Amino acid sequence: VLQFASPSFDASISEIAMALGAGAQLCLGNRFDLLPGDALACLCEKHAITHITLPPSALSLMPENSLGHCQTLIVAGESCPQSVVQKWSKSRRFINAYGPTEASVCASVSDPLDVFDKVTIGRAIDNVQLYVLDGSMQVSPIGVIGELFIGGMGLARGYLNQPELTAERFVENVFSDDDSRRLYKTGDCCRWLADGSLEYLGRVDHQVKVRGFRIELGEIEAVLDQYPLVSESVVIAYCDDSSNQNLNDKGRNRLVAYVVGDNDKLKID
Repeated sequence: VLQFASPSFDASISEIAMALGAGAQLCLGNRFDLLPGDALACLCEKHAITHITLPPSALSLMPENSLGHCQTLIVAGESCPQSVVQKWSKSRRFINAYGPTEASVCASVSDPLDVFDKVTIGRAIDNVQLYVLDGSMQVSPIGVIGELFIGGMGLARGYLNQPELTAERFVENVFSDDDSRRLYKTGDCCRWLADGSLEYLGRVDHQVKVRGFRIELGEIEAVLDQYPLVSESVVIAYCDDSSNQNLNDKGRNRLVAYVVGDNDKLKID
């Protein structure tokens, strides 16, 4: 099992427990060995890594014929494009996992996906409850988009020294008789599919994930707007899967900023 996640990140607990709990070997690497691409491919080949968890954007940077020993490949941390499943699901178990840090690593996992499967985030793991709710905290029917709320044993208590944010995100669990139980308001748009799995459809706000890191686009826009010659700005996370892209860049999110200003004076490097 490869430990790809930093020990400071909750996902590392999953990798450590997966390996040691099953009597497997946990393989560590320095920050240079773990760079997605040729370096990580060499590390996986050297240790004959069979079980790996990677963000889809990191996986998209791996060489075409790498991960030859991999039997189970888990992607997590950000939305998984169909193109990644099509490229990496052949001849191995490919699983899409979902879970914000506030719910302790994973809240749901998909069944193994193959080339022709619709990409979903699967079903709730044991001791976790998932609810897709509308703006009135009513359950959304199958196929109807709503916001995903998470409850269960792995839920965090809140944010340290941020009572306002805690009150905003950790709300009363209207589906439980226990007053101490709460739901985490994820900000993720989802819908139930007929087979009982969840489809992830984006955010209700402007938060995005790039290489597994949460980024608030509004914060970047606020900084750009402080520049005297910029009258307006908008920032997006852009992903280009077109065929003329460099193979190492396919499926990789990039931050792109558009600005309005004085064309004679404004210079962007």
